Amino acid sequence: MATNTLETEAECVPCRNLTDVFGQVDAGDLDSGVVPVENSLASSIGETYDLLLHFDLVITGEIILPIDHCLLATPGTTLDAVQRVMSHPQALAQCHTYLNSLPVEQVPYYDTAGAAKDISQSDITGAAAVASSHAAEIYGLEILASGIQSMEENFTRFYRIEKHPRPREGNSKTVLAFSLPHQPGSLFMAMSSFACRSLNLTRIESRPIKRHPWEYVFYLEFEGHTEDWQVESALEELESKASMLRVLGSFQSNGRREQ
Repeated sequence: MATNTLETEAECVPCRNLTDVFGQVDAGDLDSGVVPVENSLASSIGETYDLLLHFDLVITGEIILPIDHCLLATPGTTLDAVQRVMSHPQALAQCHTYLNSLPVEQVPYYDTAGAAKDISQSDITGAAAVASSHAAEIYGLEILASGIQSMEENFTRFYRIEKHPRPREGNSKTVLAFSLPHQPGSLFMAMSSFACRSLNLTRIESRPIKRHPWEYVFYLEFEGHTEDWQVESALEELESKASMLRVLGSFQSNGRREQ
C-alpha cells in the first residue's frame, strides 16, 4: 500500500527482504524502492538505516501510513481451521495479543503481502496471513478478522529510495549520516551546527558501526533542503567536526498521516 501511495502508476514488485530491495534499485532492475524506516510502536527499522549507508542510493520521498492488520485466508477457510499464521516478524509482534489468544503457530515470513500471495497461490491448508485488506483484494483472500493489531495508534513511516535525487518541491526534509571523534562534547558541538541556524531536528538515531566495536554512526533528520543557505552552512560546519558525513537525501516532507 505504501508503494501504491507513493507511486500510483508503478508496477509493484515484491522482494524477499530489504537487502533485495536496495540491491535491485542499485543494479537498475527497479526504478525505485519503498522501505519501512520507523514504526510508532516498534521504533526504528535498524536494517534500513544500515542499508542506507551501505548502498549509494538517495531518499527521494516518504509516506506515513496507519497500520490496520487483518487475518487473511483462502475462501472457505474458517478461523477454527487455522493452524499457522504467517507474516513478517514486525507484523506478528504488532498483533501479539490477538495471535496469542489463538491456538496457532506463528511463522515468520519475509513480507506481509508475500505471505498473503503465497497462501493464495499454493495448496497450503490451515494457514492464514497477517496482512492488509488491500492484500486480500489483490490475492482474492477472505478477511477472517480485521484490526487485530494490539494498539490502534499504529503507524509506519516509509522511505522511497532511488539512484538519483528528484527536483525540489514543497517543504523539505533532509536526512544525513555522520560519525564523530570520541571527544567530550563532540555530539553537542555537532548539534549546535543546526541549533545556531534555527534548523528544526525531527529525529536522531544511532547505530553501531560494523567491525568497529563501540563506535557509532548517527542518522539525523531535520527540516530544510540542501539548497537552503542555512542547511548548506550547517553541513559545512558539521563536516569540519565529523569524521564521516554523508547526505542521504533531501525530499518533500510528508508531515501528515495517510488515512
